Amino acid sequence: MRNILVLQRHSPFSSSNGREALDMALALAAVEYSVSILFCADAVFQLLPIVEHADFKLKIYPRSFKLFNLYDIEQVYVCQQSLSERGISLSQLSISVTALNKDEIQHVLSSQHQIISS
Repeated sequence: MRNILVLQRHSPFSSSNGREALDMALALAAVEYSVSILFCADAVFQLLPIVEHADFKLKIYPRSFKLFNLYDIEQVYVCQQSLSERGISLSQLSISVTALNKDEIQHVLSSQHQIISS
């Protein structure tokens, strides 16, 4: 089984990259790849609980992160530095993730067969 890491870098507010990366991760996991996901930079905002607002129509795809267990996506990571730079704590996130420092991220990256950056 091939290890594939989906590296998310984009805010949920700036483009459709987050939704497309989620769809790709679920599709890869459905066909027997070992998928891991790493949220870094502004992608950490995808992990915050989404509040619906009448004036701002954001497609609420982060709710689908709860499907990770169903698709056996168990390695979900977040960059600790990205959280700190944005004033976000692990307790604020909507799903359970493992926070990694730079060295731990390098180790995870080196253990992958393929890295898909979005």
